[in-house]
Amino acid sequence: MSEAPELPDLETVEVHDKRLNRVVATTVVILSVSMALVNIKDGNIVQNMQQAQAMQVDTWNQYQATRLKLHMEEIAAANGGPAAARAEGQIAKYTKELVELKAKAQQAQADYDHNNYRDDQFDLSDGLASIALATTAIAALVELWGLLFFGWAAGALSILFAVAGFAQLPIHPDAIVGFLT
Repeated sequence: MSEAPELPDLETVEVHDKRLNRVVATTVVILSVSMALVNIKDGNIVQNMQQAQAMQVDTWNQYQATRLKLHMEEIAAANGGPAAARAEGQIAKYTKELVELKAKAQQAQADYDHNNYRDDQFDLSDGLASIALATTAIAALVELWGLLFFGWAAGALSILFAVAGFAQLPIHPDAIVGFLT
């Protein structure tokens, strides 16, 4: 007769399962906290981007209106007469305003670009954390440490991009962002 297969020691299996489950649970907590912080900061950055974009559009509109006023005053000055003297004063005023408005609009664009760079970092962090959470959960279900290690690698990259976003570090994978946008 054939012998019955030898069953593994149940205590060993339970200890192994508990260890994997504890590690997975700890990983999930760390990633969840990271995702919550990143989500809050990313929301604030998006609001700043919207504000900068609105400021830029409004300022360029003011710039165009001022250019029209300047042009009208230049026409009045060219025609001579009593309005020419007043027009010369207005021309100086509008010329100065144009320089200020252009600088203000360009600064709003720079603010938008800076926030967009950071938004990309937080978006990548969030995406990688989602991948890490999913692979970590599957690792617990199928009891594969290798899959957990993959989840840790994605989680580490997620935390790297989160730290880069918070600390405003120049870590920005343009190739990935270009592919995803």
